[in-house]
Amino acid sequence: MKKISKSIGEEIGDFTVTAQEAVDGPTGYKATQYTVMTNGGTKFKCEILEPSKLGKIVTWGMGSGADAMCTEFSSSGSDKTGQVHKETSTRGETSDVAASGAPAALAPIAVTDKAAKKISTAIGEEIGDFTVTAQEPTDAPTGYKGTQYTVMTNGGKKFKCDILEPSKLGKIATWGMGSGAGAMCTDFTKGSSDKGKTNAASCNQLLKAAGKC
Repeated sequence: MKKISKSIGEEIGDFTVTAQEAVDGPTGYKATQYTVMTNGGTKFKCEILEPSKLGKIVTWGMGSGADAMCTEFSSSGSDKTGQVHKETSTRGETSDVAASGAPAALAPIAVTDKAAKKISTAIGEEIGDFTVTAQEPTDAPTGYKGTQYTVMTNGGKKFKCDILEPSKLGKIATWGMGSGAGAMCTDFTKGSSDKGKTNAASCNQLLKAAGKC
């Protein structure tokens, strides 16, 4: 609760946690995502990393958790996109500028629940408020496979999101403990002042090495 409070800039008594679920985390850590509602009606989804049992063993019990990374979600399913908070500062901020003219509807394609959750967290939209219209493989570091997803929100915004996951080779090399990274989503909306900007919420060492952020 203290980590969430610090991240969103609200006193503990001024927000409630309405849900929590396990999400992917780096090797040696367990990650939990919390859905948070402030008394003022603002919604966030916050991810917190804590050392797993393996992580504690490897670090002789000295491994520490990370601060909460909280993404602001639109409350009405509109075109508002994720504004990520860490220690009351914003990262990966995008504007509320709508597309100048709604694009032609494209047929959605099915993606895994894991990919949908990562995209949702990166762009600040609930899973039901966007569709994935295309996906294709991209370059990735050794031991990983990369996939780029084209995403359209119900409010008319367009993103291209890159996700890295361990390949078969990567899983073998890490004894099955290799973990993927969060989605990196770039704004492709025509007319948006943030066109070309990429959220930095999940920019870890793996993605930096791949030149993704």
